[in-house]
Amino acid sequence: MKNWKAVLLLVGCLMLSGFTSNSALAQSPNASVYVVHGIPGHDVSENLDPALPVDVQVNGSICLLQGFKFGDIAGPLTIPAGNYNFTISLANTVDPCSNPALLTADGVALAEGENASVVAYLNAEGAPGVTKFDNNLSPTPAGQSRVIVQHTANAPAVDITVVRQYYYSPLKPTTIPNVSNGQQAAALLPSERTWNFPRTQVTLTPAGQTSPVIGPYFFQLEPHDVYLIYAVGSLSTGSFTLISKTVPGV
Repeated sequence: MKNWKAVLLLVGCLMLSGFTSNSALAQSPNASVYVVHGIPGHDVSENLDPALPVDVQVNGSICLLQGFKFGDIAGPLTIPAGNYNFTISLANTVDPCSNPALLTADGVALAEGENASVVAYLNAEGAPGVTKFDNNLSPTPAGQSRVIVQHTANAPAVDITVVRQYYYSPLKPTTIPNVSNGQQAAALLPSERTWNFPRTQVTLTPAGQTSPVIGPYFFQLEPHDVYLIYAVGSLSTGSFTLISKTVPGV
């Protein structure tokens, strides 16, 4: 449970920092953060709720977040560069933030100008942890979108394949091979719209093999949008899945 408490610590701190005052935002350079809850409770302990909801309290008095669950994505949180203090506890639906603290901590720092995903995840051996990815939100060319897949699941290295559909016929796929836990892969893809047909699909296949272990997941890409896709959970327990967040108008 110590590792899991460390996960909750970093996730809770980043969530709290998104609720700082407007005056603080005006006085300090900012970072932008997406926080992802990627650990099913039953992959930590069979006695935990699979959703593993938590409450987050600021400065010991303000209950700001209630029931942040597996699969949730919070953000973007605009956060002044600096350090934050917080307390997190297992969620209490009757009296939020009243359960005993799992952990209290001071001073998690974020640098100015960052745009990042901070993911509570399972490493390749199945242990809980926290990892951070830099999100490439640089401008996309006209008529294109960016798809970013971040591997944060208890699963082996995978080949990530992105296929565009033209009506019912697939076009040549884009495959990024051998992406390991803790790594990410990105591709720029055309994003022409054909009615509302979901023209792009993403699959994950064990590196060097041909049978997908997850997907296809279908997306309708919009021009200039960025699609952050997180592989989370555990392949061995059946909780392996993809969750996503769209960043519009990049």
